Amino acid sequence: MEMEQLFGMVFLTGMIAGVLVIFMAIRQRSQFLEMQHRERMAMIERGMTPEHAAGRGLARRGAAAPRFMTLGIITVALGLGLMSIISIAAGEPEVGVGIGGAIVIVGTALITNSLVSRHMAPASLDALPAPPPVPPPDRLE
Repeated sequence: MEMEQLFGMVFLTGMIAGVLVIFMAIRQRSQFLEMQHRERMAMIERGMTPEHAAGRGLARRGAAAPRFMTLGIITVALGLGLMSIISIAAGEPEVGVGIGGAIVIVGTALITNSLVSRHMAPASLDALPAPPPVPPPDRLE
């Protein structure tokens, strides 16, 4: 097997694996959101206030961290892909590493931003004051 064929096989395998990982992540996120929705609906049916409603403003501070992480990973992947395409197509590895490497650095900065903002956000809603108690429903006798 020649070097170009080997590289092509590795590249194709990596692309298929990447699509599979993205598909599994989307599926897991969908299941997680469905479970959260069911939990909230069960709390509402029992007359309880969902936990996140009391401290909505404080809890949303760290909401951008996962978005920055996702954007950073995608940017790093695009940079590495562009690096390999330019290096192979142009036959100039130095140019490919220069252009793709610059994009990888931007992606790394986004990942770092997500990690820093995650540590600055409140770890949980435990630090928030407790919401006022819910009065019991009126019973008809």
